[in-house]
Amino acid sequence: MSCSNSKKSENLKSENNQPPISEIEEVIENRFVYEFYVNSLKREMTYEVTKKINDSSIIYIYKNLSDNEKNLGFKFLKKTNQLFFIGTEFELIKENYYSDKTLSERDFDLYALAEPMDDGNGPMFFNPEYGILNLDNGWGMDIIFFKKWTKN
Repeated sequence: MSCSNSKKSENLKSENNQPPISEIEEVIENRFVYEFYVNSLKREMTYEVTKKINDSSIIYIYKNLSDNEKNLGFKFLKKTNQLFFIGTEFELIKENYYSDKTLSERDFDLYALAEPMDDGNGPMFFNPEYGILNLDNGWGMDIIFFKKWTKN
């Protein structure tokens, strides 16, 4: 199952009660996560994803519903197509790289570290509508984020 909720926030008013400087739209959805370690399923988890959208960026907060130490945060800059995870920049490598219409109407773009490092994260599939599809920590741990539980 998946749920979605959207609301607009107008908490950016000036001291003179002027109209908001910039409206922020907030969208909340669930993601069901499969964590693999060297091709073997290690655990299944549920995350709540909050997207905070404004004119220039989208902030993604992935809240693990059973373990706060596994929370994740991403930031996407719309104008430059830059993606940030834990302060590390990922750059767009190829647009429309992966398509799965059961997950998202929009294709996923391929992102990789802007400055590769030995212990850095591997490539990610991302689109602004869906958020992150996968996360590879570079140490054999792969995480996939789905909107629905999938049983094989």
